[in-house]
Amino acid sequence: MSLRLASRRLVLPGPSSSASLLAPTQCVTSRSPCAVSQRRHKWSINVFKGWGNSSSKDSGDKGQVPVASELDDPKKRQQFLQRNMRGGVEDNIFQEEIEAAKPADDAPAAQEPSEVRTKESLAMVVDPDVRSRIRWQRKKVIQSVRRNGELTKEERIKMTERELLHKSDFFPTSVKKLVMLARQIAGKPVDEAIQQMKWSKKKFAAEVKYHLEEARDLAVVQRGMGLGKVNGDVFDKPRKVQDKDGKWIEIADPTRLYVAQSWVGRGPWRGKEIDYKGRGRMGVIQPPSTSFTVILKEEKTRIREYEELKAKEAQKGPWVHLPNRKVHGQRPYYSW
Repeated sequence: MSLRLASRRLVLPGPSSSASLLAPTQCVTSRSPCAVSQRRHKWSINVFKGWGNSSSKDSGDKGQVPVASELDDPKKRQQFLQRNMRGGVEDNIFQEEIEAAKPADDAPAAQEPSEVRTKESLAMVVDPDVRSRIRWQRKKVIQSVRRNGELTKEERIKMTERELLHKSDFFPTSVKKLVMLARQIAGKPVDEAIQQMKWSKKKFAAEVKYHLEEARDLAVVQRGMGLGKVNGDVFDKPRKVQDKDGKWIEIADPTRLYVAQSWVGRGPWRGKEIDYKGRGRMGVIQPPSTSFTVILKEEKTRIREYEELKAKEAQKGPWVHLPNRKVHGQRPYYSW
């Protein structure tokens, strides 16, 4: 069985000016016309109409067929396209090479699309939902106008202090096991909490360590937290602060990240299993899943909380006993 493939052939009656373009080799015999395979490329004579037409009205270079080597020059190629394509060179097969052969003065313009793509990719992270942000800003402007520009305490704190909430996926473990790790890292700096999880013998300490590192990186990249040493925002002398557990901490960098809160949440059951029991009985085992959530804050927040606590204690004043005064409205029964 023979396989026949269709091939296009061009019959040349005799030598012509375009023979150098069409036939890679010359015919040996002149008795029969030479049959050669057609060359398929963009310099082919059939690409544009009017090439090699000796009866053309215009005289000069317009009626001559250009040689392939001449069209390698981008300037000559562009001039030829302007003559034969009526000035429209936007949608032609040579446009990419013409653009690539332009002088280096247009180099900054060529870099603009890449810069635009970079800004767009950053906007996907920094400003993912533009319409929601505009609605939120409009809502806050209306609230500030109604309150005559006064800000609440929570709004002032959010304007000066930053935080990040990061929630993990559901782990194939129970709340009772994962809550121990969440309590172990609560209140510690992020680097110390990561070290605790690194050397812990618990099975899911590695997962907690991974999500702590992810939360730290997101806080630095998205919120700009923890950059005090880079920006020079460091105390001259370390400040001593007492945390909620009563431990004293020295703080030299007010932007250092620490785990303000960490908790776990129960997730959906991961299917069902049969629990075989005695006397032909059985039960159902439902493997649990648990998520891990952490809130990272800067040491500025811990310093503010400590100062507010001391100011509140100073406002109380010394304790005094109740003065002696007459008792009114005595009743023979208790008032509760």
